[in-house]
Amino acid sequence: GNFSPPPATNANIEMRDDGINIKKGTFGGGSGGTAVLDDTDFSVNTILKQLESIQQGTPKNIVILGTRHCSLLHQQIIELLSYALVLSDNHLFTSGATGTHAAAIRGALRANNQDLLTVILPQTIQRQPREIRELLGQVHNIIELGHSELPLDAASRICNSELLAKGDQLIVFAFHDSKTLRETIEEAKALSLLVTVLFLD
Repeated sequence: GNFSPPPATNANIEMRDDGINIKKGTFGGGSGGTAVLDDTDFSVNTILKQLESIQQGTPKNIVILGTRHCSLLHQQIIELLSYALVLSDNHLFTSGATGTHAAAIRGALRANNQDLLTVILPQTIQRQPREIRELLGQVHNIIELGHSELPLDAASRICNSELLAKGDQLIVFAFHDSKTLRETIEEAKALSLLVTVLFLD
């Protein structure tokens, strides 16, 4: 019939015990219609929810992990989020590599509080891409796990476990087929961390 999609602000967001599950691009098709969110709507809703939760409660140890492959817009959002987290006295933990982690490091550095940023690398600074090595040159707290003999995905799994051991909350930016990140999400839930997963696809 005359189905008109709901406004974009009603993005399909489920509040659950383990965080906010945001299904991008699917909501309310009463007659089989589906309204599709564009990136901006998805991102603004998402970031507002996160910023709202940041402002409530005591500072936490927050781990940000995610894909290397994210758009400039998503990188800017991650940077804004990590900037806000450190400004609100949360301690941010992340890893190396381009994409999500580099954006998180840039945002945290902008907040000018080095004590609240820790970067844990699966291998060594030398094994990081050149632009990341330059970024890491500005970070005071770096832990190099040195698993250079392992394939990167295996080293990353160990690194993610080390990060989770230090965190109260995990924020993940992932695609639905990110196998290593999906495993990390399950591990974080098993450790009773508050988990927020933001899927980019």
